[in-house]
Amino acid sequence: MNEEELHKLMTKKELVDLLDELNISVSESTPKDDEMEDEVRLHYWDYVWEDLIASGQVYNTKVTYQISIIADKPRHQKLLELKRKLNKRGYFPTIQHEYTADNRRIHSFFSLEILENIGEENE
Repeated sequence: MNEEELHKLMTKKELVDLLDELNISVSESTPKDDEMEDEVRLHYWDYVWEDLIASGQVYNTKVTYQISIIADKPRHQKLLELKRKLNKRGYFPTIQHEYTADNRRIHSFFSLEILENIGEENE
């Protein structure tokens, strides 16, 4: 990833602010069993850290997050709203869907790369 591509990535704060704009339950964690009956909720967590070696970087790590929306119906309005917000900012993730028969919910998910300072005390 070159310098120009890095500058196009959002920061963790920008991600959190965008998710908060949805006005739904949001957790930086994997879903818990007792949360599965909500109409819609969003969970996100990191699963890949890639150090950025170039000097002069404001952020030291490119972090890949999974963004998961669990809803009571397909194409929930909040999933579509999130997709529109991401598209407007220049992000076009591949969104996958699965039906969870145990709790009769639709799980929609995608990955998103963002910039963070991992291991920095002044984040």
